[in-house]
Amino acid sequence: MILRKHGKLLSLFACITTLELAVGVYFAWHLGYMHTDALSRVANAFYVLYSRDPHLGAIGFVWNPLPSLMELIVLLFYPLFPVLASHGLAAVIVSSLFAGASAALLYATGKQLGLHGATSLLISLLFSLNPFMFLFGFNGLSDSPYIFFILLTVSRFCMWLKDRKAANLIVSGFALALAFWVRYEAVPLGVAMAVGVLLTIFFLHRWRTNRERVRTELSLKERLYKVEATWLLLLLPLVFSGLLWLFFNWIIMGDPLYFLRSQYSNSTQSAALLEDQRFVAMFAHPVLMLKFIGQRTLWYAAPLIAILLIRLLDKRLLSWSTLTLLAIFLSVPGLQLLLMLKQSSFGWFRYFMYVFPITVAWLPYELSLLKGKMRGIGISLVTVGMLVTAGLLSYALTNPAIAADEHSYLTHSGNESYERQIIERKIAPWLDEHYGSSLILTDSYAAYPIILSSKIPKKFMITSDFDFGESLMDLPASKVDYVLVTRLVDGVPMDQVNRNYPDLFEKGAPWASLVHDFDGQWRLYKIEHEESK
Repeated sequence: MILRKHGKLLSLFACITTLELAVGVYFAWHLGYMHTDALSRVANAFYVLYSRDPHLGAIGFVWNPLPSLMELIVLLFYPLFPVLASHGLAAVIVSSLFAGASAALLYATGKQLGLHGATSLLISLLFSLNPFMFLFGFNGLSDSPYIFFILLTVSRFCMWLKDRKAANLIVSGFALALAFWVRYEAVPLGVAMAVGVLLTIFFLHRWRTNRERVRTELSLKERLYKVEATWLLLLLPLVFSGLLWLFFNWIIMGDPLYFLRSQYSNSTQSAALLEDQRFVAMFAHPVLMLKFIGQRTLWYAAPLIAILLIRLLDKRLLSWSTLTLLAIFLSVPGLQLLLMLKQSSFGWFRYFMYVFPITVAWLPYELSLLKGKMRGIGISLVTVGMLVTAGLLSYALTNPAIAADEHSYLTHSGNESYERQIIERKIAPWLDEHYGSSLILTDSYAAYPIILSSKIPKKFMITSDFDFGESLMDLPASKVDYVLVTRLVDGVPMDQVNRNYPDLFEKGAPWASLVHDFDGQWRLYKIEHEESK
């Protein structure tokens, strides 16, 4: 019965998921490269189950934990399929499933809003098979689940705009909270949607209809009450999630803002921006910054332009709902502007892509407002906008000057992370063979590819272990047998081993003797314990 009723939906989900998964497995397993951010999320989940000191807090308190929590479920099968961890296939599976779910969600939303099945399918496929969106469906990064929750948040908000049903607003609110547990960008999106609620209730939903079907305008006080109630429905899950995250950081890491200002946080890593003359110039001249942000946003803006053209032709351009759409759209470049003003954003091309799913989520609602000939014109404009975006983003992927991170991922051209992963995957079996029964201390911030590739991960004392800090402070007095330390790299924050012993890699120490050098990237030192002297 379910298959008969939802057959097309399930088929769409299965097709997109299978395509994404096939390409993701090819890149991660056959070619042997996994994006470092994706692999580190797998590592965070891995430590919860298979580290020397397994506990839920090992999932980490810098990046939002939901992607790793979902990967944790996949990693239950790690003993049967070690490549789920070593090659990051757990992340590929999660991102592929969410890519398929996004396609199904767009199709279902179009149908719910009264669009023809062919139109709904067209929007879904033009989005899901866009080369840039497809890339983030198989590369294992957190973007795919975040995009799904963006689509759910905005599409249900649009449904509320149309039917004013509280149920749609509740779903939108919980989707927004889940988006926060994936990426911090959900916070400015929530602020923009709060502005959208204010505009909607003050200027669009300002009427009541009594039993006699007589419309009367709400008073200012009534509208303010309605804004307050609507904000509670929409934003309470997000606010609660934010407070909960602060609480977890406080009780476990001792600092409610640990995720924001620890040595592993984005603000610390962004210190490298001051060594890039392009960013230094932008930081000194905000006009250059605005130009940079505007140019990057325009690559994804064709569907928005299509919507604005539709509204112009339909004589609805100068409306409060247009301002609502623009407010939600501008939340993405607005966040990047704020971060760049604080000198804490790398301005990567993918950071601006979220305007695209925001706009696409609005499309079914926009088309549902059109009637007769105007709907046909609207579908044509939307199709052109989506095809233009596909062409632009396809070109961007081939140009390292535009999408440097994505280009290096696809081509391995000048990709130092790929070269390091090759080295690190060779280190793990060597350590397993020669020091499988020893205790090796290393900072998992840098060593996670080695740990994930090891068949004996419990031989590593890592950052999340309860005795790591005490052992690191006095290695000769600890029970650690060896310390594995990485080479210092300019522009990359020091891990805790190098922070405590900045000369260890190059010069060693009186209590440490060099055992092995791994291609100049890693060195293994044997610790001379006090009682053995």
